[in-house]
Amino acid sequence: MNSMLKHKTPSQAIRNTISNRESRLTIDDLIKAFASQSFSLMLIVMALPLTIPLPPGIGFIPAALLCIWSFQRTIGGTHLWVPKAVGRQEVSQEIIKKIESKALPLCEKLEKRFLNNKLSGGLSEMEIRLASLAVVFMSALIMIPTPFLNSIPAVLIILIELTILNRNRKLLWINMSLSLLALGFIGSTLYVSSEALLQEIDDYY
Repeated sequence: MNSMLKHKTPSQAIRNTISNRESRLTIDDLIKAFASQSFSLMLIVMALPLTIPLPPGIGFIPAALLCIWSFQRTIGGTHLWVPKAVGRQEVSQEIIKKIESKALPLCEKLEKRFLNNKLSGGLSEMEIRLASLAVVFMSALIMIPTPFLNSIPAVLIILIELTILNRNRKLLWINMSLSLLALGFIGSTLYVSSEALLQEIDDYY
């Protein structure tokens, strides 16, 4: 693991980066700060604002970045890539304040529970790719316009990435199993909601 993460937890590194910026902060700025560190750290950054319940569509861009980057890692990529137009997008001060006040405290609680855990046993490249595939599905769920259901997959993404950083095999498989349960729960919720909506339309006509 890199020297930054040897001395700082992910939440500390993220907090220092966003709090030390006096001017605008773009996606490219974050990539320059973290891309040399790990995929996991950058994925945590993108998932943090999504832990806050959001109206449909608000979290599409960070969720799309999560999907792109986790897919890159799934197929064996080692460098973060993003279109230039997206990289120039500014991270609003409102989002930064929400990350600092609400999302990072949650991340710190998760770190206390899941970092430096005695169950660590190393991870294979295939396990990391499978976990990245789970993140692809979780980020796809966030992109679907589901009212205020973005928090569940976002928290699971952070858990998966924290256990990857900690090389924790047992907890990683537990978190991937939870992601499958979340996929089934949200999928069934969407199915029931769509059926009810179609029934309402049929009754109306």
